[in-house]
Amino acid sequence: MGLGQLAIVANTIAESGKSLQQVVEEVKQMIPSIHVLGLLDTLKYLALGGRIGKVQALLGSVLSVKPMLTIKNGELVPAGRIRSRAKGIDMLFDFVENAVDIQDLAIVYNTAPDEAQALIERIGSIFPKERIRLARLGPALGVHTGPGILFVALRGRV
Repeated sequence: MGLGQLAIVANTIAESGKSLQQVVEEVKQMIPSIHVLGLLDTLKYLALGGRIGKVQALLGSVLSVKPMLTIKNGELVPAGRIRSRAKGIDMLFDFVENAVDIQDLAIVYNTAPDEAQALIERIGSIFPKERIRLARLGPALGVHTGPGILFVALRGRV
């Protein structure tokens, strides 16, 4: 959805009558303003996809660790580990609450639409609820993360 936010902005810029080169330049400048934080339910699917080692996944399972992921320099990287899903959702809320000058905000889920909607309601206390996009993660990415994914993607001001 971070990439989707750039596409939406690119469309808006193009509709304003700017040239393709201007659209490209403005969108390139916005890339650093995209921030993503996600909560996975398990490490199992990252291990199956070869993203992490099987021992790390087993250890995470035994300890009931819920991984948090973010994107840095175009790569998905760990952003921490929490012990419960509720704490992970709290971290997603704190991520939005601590963001500065949010321009676009999206909640991404795959198998937890009720949790995604509840997060939208909660974030609605600090950001206009009607401006929050809800998106479902597709199967091509979902196969690497497994069920229960919940991500927040936001675009700040450049």
